[in-house]
Amino acid sequence: MGDVLIEICVDSPQGLRDAVAGGADRIELCSALALGGLTPTPGLLALARDCPVPVRAMIRPREGDFHYDEAEKATMLRDIDAAREAGLSGVVIGALTVDGGLDIPLLEALVARAEGLDVTLHRAVDLLRDPATTVDIAARLGIATILTSGGASIASEGLDTIAEMRERAGDRVEILAGSGVRAVNVAALVARTGVRAVHASCSMPRHAWPKSVEMGFETALARTTDRAEVAALRAALQRAPAAPAPGAIPPDPATTLMHSEAGEAPAVVARLLDRNRATIERIVTRLRDQPPPFIVTCARGSSDHAATYGKYLFETKIGIPVASAALSIASVFDTPMRAEGALCLAISQSGRSPDLLASATAYKDAGAFVVALVNDEESPLAALAHEVLPLCAGPERSVAATKSYIASLAAQAGLAAAWAGDDGLTNRLAELPSTMAQAFALDWSSALPPLLGARNLFVLGRGYGFGVAQEAALKFKETCGLHAEAFSAAEVRHGPMAIVGRGFPLLGFATSDTSGDDVRAAAVQFAERGAVALLADATAGGRLPAIAADPVLEPVLMVQSFYRFVNALAVARGINPDAPPHLKKVTETR
Repeated sequence: MGDVLIEICVDSPQGLRDAVAGGADRIELCSALALGGLTPTPGLLALARDCPVPVRAMIRPREGDFHYDEAEKATMLRDIDAAREAGLSGVVIGALTVDGGLDIPLLEALVARAEGLDVTLHRAVDLLRDPATTVDIAARLGIATILTSGGASIASEGLDTIAEMRERAGDRVEILAGSGVRAVNVAALVARTGVRAVHASCSMPRHAWPKSVEMGFETALARTTDRAEVAALRAALQRAPAAPAPGAIPPDPATTLMHSEAGEAPAVVARLLDRNRATIERIVTRLRDQPPPFIVTCARGSSDHAATYGKYLFETKIGIPVASAALSIASVFDTPMRAEGALCLAISQSGRSPDLLASATAYKDAGAFVVALVNDEESPLAALAHEVLPLCAGPERSVAATKSYIASLAAQAGLAAAWAGDDGLTNRLAELPSTMAQAFALDWSSALPPLLGARNLFVLGRGYGFGVAQEAALKFKETCGLHAEAFSAAEVRHGPMAIVGRGFPLLGFATSDTSGDDVRAAAVQFAERGAVALLADATAGGRLPAIAADPVLEPVLMVQSFYRFVNALAVARGINPDAPPHLKKVTETR
């Protein structure tokens, strides 16, 4: 029995996650299982796109009988198109004539529309006088699977018919035994009928709110998929426990690597400040003796967003202009630089991307003083730099960088504070790890509902908070599949604001200084236009809680809170933030 396929029917995002985690081999995706299963919603279809096992969508436009009028038939055809566009592997169909026979013309049309998809003929066949007659019809039509209880209300009462159908089908059609299938009876069912595939809901009663039942909003018979029941069914079939599938959606946001690694950031910052104290003093001595005419940063992705933070930091604290290097000038165009005496800050988690290395080398050859902020101390970047500030983040296994980004912010803040002789900032930096732990515990769950179904949003910041806004926009894209753009609260008032209207979401990071005032004003302005303004405000005026501190450090605290939130949002949207589609941990570009 170790090779019997397990199909689980689900009707919710949580059911989808629990079925996969319990060990389902295939999913039948529905809505309203309490009504026998109806066509799933577009949102649920989209969530199922990245499911690690095959998913077939129920095509049933309403409850009740399986005789459909012309409008319903057209709806079914369009629903098949929607399942195909969502990237699902198949559909589940069924149709009867008014006198109770199979509606062959409609089935032919549905199968033709589903060309290239796997097709299941559902339990409408159990309403026929002899369900076994459907086997030859299904084979002729090109239907891959017949779901049946053998014409009985539950499969255990239709064993003889299921066995007959299995024998008739041979290798032409998969006979999927379903209805009332549980861990306690599945082994006997398989042994008696010879089926190689079973279908179950593996559900448990769901608590229903009496008032909601009374008002007709839910049924007291509602049930929900239970992961343990799926696992028990698998064990009863002598199947090994399911291993986590690559990219599988975690059942609990707190179990992801991203959550764990972001939670390590306070300890990382404490370690970084302690270890780099002497190196920072040595770098500052050099910079005071030989003041650089300008600072150039070399970075990509999250590290480049950290460099944006550094731009505001060094320009306000030191008064030296900071520019971000276009890495392709060295790696693609091979143009010599003029950078005698400049400070080059090269920021990277891995320190191995060819374009970053080419750019840092070009600036070094041009006479710049190269300081590497890098997590991998054995990297080529660390080897070529004049000085290295290790980020001390340790291994980072989630694709989404978190603790290494925060370490990059803290390292620059430590360098700027020492260079400027700002003892107050240096002291507040020492207190930062404990405050970060508080920030990680803040509850941003009120932002989940507006963003669960969002497709676009703006992320606003200004001054020290702008680099964090850039980082947040990237994380929305890579972990949540959500198109987000970061703007300065000033820049957004030019062309971009034209697309902000009723219901458009935006997230703002407002520090307690004057630059934060502009973010607060923009949030108010957009809210007046009907936008959904989600504001993390260090002056306690926003929808999302934030901790007031030195304005230089408030963005560090806000992004610490944000990481926990965006991890939870990714899971809620049906994406594993540790392994988002099409991405890998280290990206090497030229």
